[in-house]
Amino acid sequence: MIRLYTFPASLKGTPNPSQFCVKLEAALRLAGVPHELWYEMDPAKGPKGKLPFIEIEGKRIGDSTLILYHLKEKLGVDLDRGLSDLERAQSHVIERMVEERLYWAIVHSRWADNWEVVKAMFFTGLPFPLSLIVPRMARRDMLAALGSQGLGRHTSEEIYDLGARDLAALAMLLGDKPFFFGNEPHLADITVYSALINIIGPDIETPLKEAALSYPNLVLHTERMGELYAARRQRQKITLTLAA
Repeated sequence: MIRLYTFPASLKGTPNPSQFCVKLEAALRLAGVPHELWYEMDPAKGPKGKLPFIEIEGKRIGDSTLILYHLKEKLGVDLDRGLSDLERAQSHVIERMVEERLYWAIVHSRWADNWEVVKAMFFTGLPFPLSLIVPRMARRDMLAALGSQGLGRHTSEEIYDLGARDLAALAMLLGDKPFFFGNEPHLADITVYSALINIIGPDIETPLKEAALSYPNLVLHTERMGELYAARRQRQKITLTLAA
C-alpha cells in the first residue's frame, strides 16, 4: 500500500493548501491507485525536504512530478493514456506553466499580500513561543524562495498581471470543452485544478482570484474536477492518519 504524505487540510475552500499535495492526491484517486493519506507537518522528513512525498515498498520518493514518473514506470499509471504525442507535449507545457510560474503568483498572493489573513488561517493554535517564531520563519523562507525564483523581484501589480495572462492562456486552451483534451480528465486537468482550487476556493480576495473568476469555463472546470475528486475519495475509502 502506498503512503501519501501531505500537509494537513488546514485551509477552508481547498482540499489542501499546497497545490502539489492536491495534484498528487487527485492523481492517485483518478487513477484508482490504492493508498493511505498521512498528514505530515515537517517537510524535512521527505527526501526532497518538501511535501508531498510517498512511501512505496519501503522507499520514500519526493516531488509530485517525479512520483508520477515512478508510478508510471513501476505500476503503469499513465494519466495521459489515450493522448497523442502532440497532446502529451501540450500537457507537459501546461503543467510547466502552472507549476513554474502561476504557482509563484499564488505564493505572492499569500505570503507577500494578505499575510495577516493567511497567518490566521495557517498558524492559529500554535503554542507560545512557536506562535511567534514559526509564522515569521515560514514567511521569511517563502519570500526568499519567491525572490530566488525571480517573480518576487517584480512589483505586485506586475506579478498579478503575469498570473492573469497565464489564466487567460488556460481559459483559451480549455475553450468550451469539459476537459483540456476532450471528455476525459488527464494530468493537465489535475494540475490546473490543483492551482485553481487554491486560487478560487479559499476566502482570500486577490487580483489573481478576480482574474480566475472572470473565466466561466475555468470556474466550471474547477467545479467539475472537484466533483470527480470527491467522488473518487468516497469509493476508495482513503485512510486518514496523522503522522507522528
